[in-house]
Amino acid sequence: GYQSADVEQVYFPQAEIVGDLGPSLALLADRIEGKIPNAQALLPLREGILSRIAARATEDRFTPQRIVHDVRAVMPADGILALDNGMYKIWFARNYRTRMANTILLDNALATMGAGLPSAMMAALLYPQRRVMAICGDGGFMMNSQELETAVRLKLNLVVLLLEDHAYGMIRWKQAVDAFPDFGMTFGNPDFVKYAEAYGAKGTRVAEITDLRPVLEQAFTGGGVHLVVVPIDYSENTRVLVDELRERLPAPQTP
Repeated sequence: GYQSADVEQVYFPQAEIVGDLGPSLALLADRIEGKIPNAQALLPLREGILSRIAARATEDRFTPQRIVHDVRAVMPADGILALDNGMYKIWFARNYRTRMANTILLDNALATMGAGLPSAMMAALLYPQRRVMAICGDGGFMMNSQELETAVRLKLNLVVLLLEDHAYGMIRWKQAVDAFPDFGMTFGNPDFVKYAEAYGAKGTRVAEITDLRPVLEQAFTGGGVHLVVVPIDYSENTRVLVDELRERLPAPQTP
């Protein structure tokens, strides 16, 4: 019943094992040569990862790196982030450094669009004393944006950060990577500030990246349900998620 994995464009395995995970790992562990007795030997690897996370994190653009950086700055250690599904989820999963368990929620199996807002609402119900933020794209948010009314009615304290690109961004990017025509992935949006206000929530559109952090801070301190809308620049996708990964591939072995 086992079959090879379909890893698509962003993962390039050197070898693949098809079989039961537990026994496979046990057999591999017995065969590892040069085992590391001291975990401190992994610190150089950790520093390399952290340097890549920090790269371009403070540029004055609405890049995923900058947005992750500013979100992390306003979230305390116990703050809960609930991710919807889209291109930004990959960036948050890579770059957002958690400090406590269960403080980043992501639907990473079937990856259902629309999961971010209801996940954040439940977190806000369970932990009313903690900061809770939903990260949504415009496509995923509009799958069930009417739940803003529920959040307002329940008097939740919740910030929704809406990343607007007028497209189903992940699928559009995959179309481009696979050299398909740019077709059927774009759409129009309502005025999201007025949309939030129609449900009794607060709405703010951020036009300058330097305003994002203070706007998020004000949204939390003001309480209630607050929708913060920003554009997002996905021009870094291919460089970081495809080109850099390919550059790290080992040279092919000569038979």
